[in-house]
Amino acid sequence: MKKLLGPVANKISTYVAILLTMNLSQPNISSAAASNSASDDFALVDTVFREYDIRGLADSELNPEFALRLGKALGQQILRKGENAVYIGCDGRLSSACLSESLCLGLRFSGCTCIDLGQTTTPILNFGIHHDQKASSGVMVTASHNPGIYNGFKIIIEKEVISGSGLQELKKMIGSGNFPEKLGGQYFKLDLLNHYLDYIVSGIQLTHPFKIVIDGGNATCGPVAVSLFRKLDCDVRPLFCGVDGHFPNHDPNPSDVNNLQTLIATVKSTGADLGLALDGDGDRLVVISSSGEVIWPDRLMMIFARDILRQNAGSTVVFDVKSSNQVSEVIKEYSGTPVLCKTGHSHVRKTVQDTGSILGGEFSGHIFFNDRWYGFDDGLYAAARLLELLCAEEHAESISIDQIVANFKPSNCTPEILIPVPESEKFELMNKLTAQCRFVEADINFLDGLRAEFPGGWGLIRPSNTTPNLTLRFEANTNENLEQIKARFREQLKPFIHQIEDYI
Repeated sequence: MKKLLGPVANKISTYVAILLTMNLSQPNISSAAASNSASDDFALVDTVFREYDIRGLADSELNPEFALRLGKALGQQILRKGENAVYIGCDGRLSSACLSESLCLGLRFSGCTCIDLGQTTTPILNFGIHHDQKASSGVMVTASHNPGIYNGFKIIIEKEVISGSGLQELKKMIGSGNFPEKLGGQYFKLDLLNHYLDYIVSGIQLTHPFKIVIDGGNATCGPVAVSLFRKLDCDVRPLFCGVDGHFPNHDPNPSDVNNLQTLIATVKSTGADLGLALDGDGDRLVVISSSGEVIWPDRLMMIFARDILRQNAGSTVVFDVKSSNQVSEVIKEYSGTPVLCKTGHSHVRKTVQDTGSILGGEFSGHIFFNDRWYGFDDGLYAAARLLELLCAEEHAESISIDQIVANFKPSNCTPEILIPVPESEKFELMNKLTAQCRFVEADINFLDGLRAEFPGGWGLIRPSNTTPNLTLRFEANTNENLEQIKARFREQLKPFIHQIEDYI
């Protein structure tokens, strides 16, 4: 055991306890499998290395050979940090189990111990890192909200999501194929589901039950969500909560309003208090009110910020460039300090950690609680906190999320608008737009793409980090101003984007 753990000898007792108390399998690394590590026809696709994760087409761009090499490269990085254990989880995609198995094999070749959580959610993997603490690193095999033909890897080393230069270093290591021979690491299976559920339930106080509809999108978070909210004594109506990697009903993307239509209809027809829409790996949330209105995550951020800042005046709150200007206004109104950051769960998470912010979130639905939680994004925990908040409101028996939102200033805004652009072209096109588009009457923010702030509203165009698209969003204080801002963007984008009028 000492030889295996090496630099982390201080954790020996933890692993001995695991061995003695759990019925865990430790498959051997076969020589036949080892020979597969030097495939001559391996081709590395540069575009799978995104800003804050690895994501691409399953089988063609991301295959078992890629996962094997990724495991070997990651293992070296983890060992350099003085650690050698890592949590592994995977979502319910058809390709995920195979990629997870190869990833574990690569990590074990490097000398790392794999703690396999099996089919799970990204928040449960994060819960293991922050609460269970048998390792401070983890990898989730998932493509989050992407269609089923995609897959990917979310990577956490020493509790931080690696992105940018960290992923580029991995790319070089994977491409070289130069992996030193190491002692084979061990392998354990671990189920954290009940521990995770019990921990959330123990910290949430609901004074009355809610009737909710949960759209799990046929992803791994569906059954977990049903179990959680039944433990919280809610009346739960499951919708697409059986795991099916074909995603037969809709893609597991709650940011697309088209994917919310069945949930909206079900909430209204059943008289439910709320509808919850979750993504492919459970770290994002979009809410439907009892009237069928979509409560987009920037509105949720306003609700949460108002509530948390009442007890924590002076704290900072992080939000992304796609969010409403009203988020900043609400934060200031309740004596908080707003912090704007780039879009992307890793950017928000790191900014929350670096600034010691009490709350963070982005428009796509990642919400980070850093008061009674661990500062990572969790769609189910955010939903539980929302129910608790509704109970805590004055006259809670009659309050609804519609009533809370009605107290905010009216706003005219668009959902995310996606313009398809090939992966190999979108960043170059964005550079052209940044250099050549002119909005002389606006203040321009280049933090993440191009955000033009006009007296009556704003418009944004930026490259998506997870899909082959440019993303646009608009907001204004009146519908007239909204149309004027969209018209200005059409005028400026027309020379660069064919048939821009089909999108805005």
